[in-house]
Amino acid sequence: MRSRTSMALGLNLVVILIAGCASLILVLEQWQFTLKLHESTTSQARASVLNSITTAEHVLTTAARSVDAETSTEAGLKPLLDDHPALLALSVIAADGSETATVTADNAGNLLDTRQPPVLQDELDGQRQTDLSPHDQASPTFMMAVPAGQGGSLVAWLDTQILWQNAVSADMGDRGYAFLLDRDGLLLAYGARLAPAVAEGDITDTPAALPSVKAASRHDPALKLYAGVDGSWVVGRAESIPNTNLIVVTETPLREYNSLVIRGLALWGLALAVTALTGELLIRRILKNLTAPLSSFVEATRAVGAGDYAYRVRVPDGVDRELVDLGRGFNIMIVRLQNSQQQIDRYTHEVEEIVDLRARELSRKAMQLEVAAEISRTIATIMDPDALIDEVVRLILEQFKIYHVEILRVDAETGDIWPGGERAVEAQTPLNVRDAAPSIVAWVARNNKTFYVPDVHNEPRFRPDPDLPATQSELAIPLTFGGMVMGVLNLEADHRNAFAPDDVAVLESLANEVAVSIHNAQVFNALQTANRDLAQATLQAKQANILKSRFLLNASHKLRTPLNAIIGYSETILSGIYGDIPGTATDRQRRILENGRHLQALIEDMLDLSSIESGHMELNLEWIELAPLLDEVMNASHALHQTAYADHDLALRLEMAGNLPPVWADVQRLRYILINLMDNAVKFSERGNVVMSTATEDDHINICVSDTGPGIDQDVLDVLFEPFQQEHGSTSSAGRGAGLGLPVSHLLAIMHGGDLVVDSVPKQGCTFTLRLPCHPDGAPPVPDFDAMD
Repeated sequence: MRSRTSMALGLNLVVILIAGCASLILVLEQWQFTLKLHESTTSQARASVLNSITTAEHVLTTAARSVDAETSTEAGLKPLLDDHPALLALSVIAADGSETATVTADNAGNLLDTRQPPVLQDELDGQRQTDLSPHDQASPTFMMAVPAGQGGSLVAWLDTQILWQNAVSADMGDRGYAFLLDRDGLLLAYGARLAPAVAEGDITDTPAALPSVKAASRHDPALKLYAGVDGSWVVGRAESIPNTNLIVVTETPLREYNSLVIRGLALWGLALAVTALTGELLIRRILKNLTAPLSSFVEATRAVGAGDYAYRVRVPDGVDRELVDLGRGFNIMIVRLQNSQQQIDRYTHEVEEIVDLRARELSRKAMQLEVAAEISRTIATIMDPDALIDEVVRLILEQFKIYHVEILRVDAETGDIWPGGERAVEAQTPLNVRDAAPSIVAWVARNNKTFYVPDVHNEPRFRPDPDLPATQSELAIPLTFGGMVMGVLNLEADHRNAFAPDDVAVLESLANEVAVSIHNAQVFNALQTANRDLAQATLQAKQANILKSRFLLNASHKLRTPLNAIIGYSETILSGIYGDIPGTATDRQRRILENGRHLQALIEDMLDLSSIESGHMELNLEWIELAPLLDEVMNASHALHQTAYADHDLALRLEMAGNLPPVWADVQRLRYILINLMDNAVKFSERGNVVMSTATEDDHINICVSDTGPGIDQDVLDVLFEPFQQEHGSTSSAGRGAGLGLPVSHLLAIMHGGDLVVDSVPKQGCTFTLRLPCHPDGAPPVPDFDAMD
């Protein structure tokens, strides 16, 4: 039923499409015919109107030649009026504008009462004049004036309906008509088909509003569909007449196309009826010859899809030969499908067997990999090489179920091959890598290659072991680390072909892990031994450092008492309390005082160094303004230069950056560092400049002391901050210190959370930079020094 409906609908759609196209073609042809009809009618009407105007002008011009404007009479004009039915009235106008003669036709009515004023001769200027005069709305007139003799003029009023009757009397089809308008919409002339509507007053009051007339006023004539001059729907066209204010309008009522529409509908009905009858016949034929066989094919497809390859297509009798051949081919295809299915079943069974075998192999390999991973995890925590070897052997024996497993270690120096683990004590005579005697293990250690013997009876390099009589196959894998053979993993099985390629790959991977673990265990043992030695040495050094600190503390205390006495007596003697002393003795006494003070400073430095190293020194930290401290240090440096090193040609300068922030420091220790740096700069610079400057950089305050002295060599820079290393590489210069000032200053800078660094170029001077943090951890907020002042 669905097929029947679809086919019928399809045939009807085809017929509708064809009939629709044909109807559209007919409509377009009819439209083109109507357009040509309107164009030809308009052209004829335009020519007729222009011809009527020309003829009337010629008649009046001829008559005006025989008219005397001063002596004309009505009797002289009467024959002209009788000869031309379109003339409604004639008037002769003298040169002064007065009428000398006037005559009207019987049908003129009250024309003379409504006519326009006479036309003067000077207004004509030797030319004719024309104008529409609304005698009345139903019968408008057309006025024409031409020059006459004696300076006068002949004026005529013509009936437009009679004048242009021929122009609009042509028929257009069965009901079409034409009429003449002026640009104001005044109806001037019309044909017989429009006369009844005009007589009954059915004409529209505003002909100028017709769409075709508006289009003609815009000089765009075209066919349009609208309500016509008589109120009925029409197809109309309008066109202006050149050099006039006249418009020709042509209209064809839609009623004229009724017969065409009726014939079209009849044709459509006949086409649909023929289509329905033909479609039914075709559908029955198709259902008989196509649908029934197709249904058989559908059933066969379903049966084959369900796996019934015994089903065969049975094509009904009397169908086309092509369908019979199709059924035969379909049955052949079913037989081939049945054969293909049987082959697929056999192939599937084979593939399943292969997949099952491969799955078992993969399962065994996965188990081996898991076992190898477990062994790797276990041995990774064992740091004793012998215990590691014993554990590896035990795990491989348990997990891989191998007849015999052993790990042999290779001595890199001698080339000896010894059993590892607990079997090491059982070995009597070791193998050697360089032995000429046949040995699979020695060959593997010598060549760093895996060697697999599926059947040891066919291998001359196999060395039988009386303790292992059941050995049938052997696998030896080198244990390599860093390109060196450190041992051999030897595995022996009690049956031939015991190791598959996958087994060999897994065991090789495990051997690599074992080699790494043995190396790590050896390194760990070596590190343990080194750590024990280092701990012992550290303990001894610590004890020695404690003894040194105790010695320095005791020695300093022992030296201070006599040293203070020496300094005190020297100062007293030099003060003159004991009387005058000779000049030579005074110089010697001053030297004793200077050396005593120098020795006192040395003892203080040694005590500070000892306190710092032992961790007993504590800093009295507080917020310090740098500017006063730097001025104090610079004044002390000036005094040192003038008293002790007056022969040095030096200029000392202080360059401070503006708005220096305060620092969290021990003022005494910070003063010590800065005075020590300035003393060294003044001491070792014989000429040039010594500059102390400040700068802020990355949350640090940098205090730099630069000089133009001899500089410091690189080999001295490496040990400059170590105790008892004198500055500038001098270890014997008199009066140049014992090398403790810079080490103590460096340690004090570190205790402040900063650092002391040096930058030097030999023979160009050096720069020491003290770096202090602006906001060290644990420091309290910065106080307001301005408010405190």
